[in-house]
Amino acid sequence: MRTVEWPEREAFVAHLDRLKEQRGYRYDVALAEAAEISHSAISNWRSGKQKPSLTAITKLAGALDVSAHDLAARAGVAEGFAQASTPTQLPAEIETLIDYVTTADGNRRAELLSRVAWVIEWFEATTPRSGDERSRRAS
Repeated sequence: MRTVEWPEREAFVAHLDRLKEQRGYRYDVALAEAAEISHSAISNWRSGKQKPSLTAITKLAGALDVSAHDLAARAGVAEGFAQASTPTQLPAEIETLIDYVTTADGNRRAELLSRVAWVIEWFEATTPRSGDERSRRAS
């Protein structure tokens, strides 16, 4: 099988799978139909036969209700988008959290962000500061 050089493929496909699941698309075929792209295109991305085109990324972003700039950057094809930036590789748990924050309704987003604030507060309270020999405890 012939493959293209695409170091971002695994991370992009994992991100696509998370978005697909969150939006209720069980199969790639359903997502492809919603995005009005060929289902074989998604299959080719998964196998590494080709990278997504900017047109496909834009259509996919519309179907998933996400930023085309971000999706292009995650796919490593952002050079066609002037405003896109290359994302930092984050652990899957953080990527999922970001996806939840960006897609949750207002009440769920507020609840999630309050819990994130608690984690930040806990982390800061239990992380030694430079020059501090012992950890401080969170109450």
